[in-house]
Amino acid sequence: MAELVLSALLPVLFEKLASATLKSIASYKGIDAEIKKWHRSLKQIQGVLTDASRKEITNDSVKQWLNDLQHLAYDIDDVLDDLATDAMHREFTHQSEAITITSKTQFTAGSKPVDSD
Repeated sequence: MAELVLSALLPVLFEKLASATLKSIASYKGIDAEIKKWHRSLKQIQGVLTDASRKEITNDSVKQWLNDLQHLAYDIDDVLDDLATDAMHREFTHQSEAITITSKTQFTAGSKPVDSD
């Protein structure tokens, strides 16, 4: 059962790890080497899943390993979602600041001095 969930979740994780947004935020935070390490580890895990799924039926330790692996995959997914949310927040904040600066510049350029007579 856990193998089925992992088989469905791994492609989603690979897609997130390959996204330009994640690569950008990972570089910004200095964790790009860690992200590449996760990608390599997930590739290795994917290769072991087929054999493990056959053994899951008869071997309780394999069943537990797959269950732990499933939880790890969910944790990685949560971290990647947090990084993507952080990236969107940074982009939104940057765009918001640019709009504010543009608005202030237009207001200042368009205003006329008040005559003190």
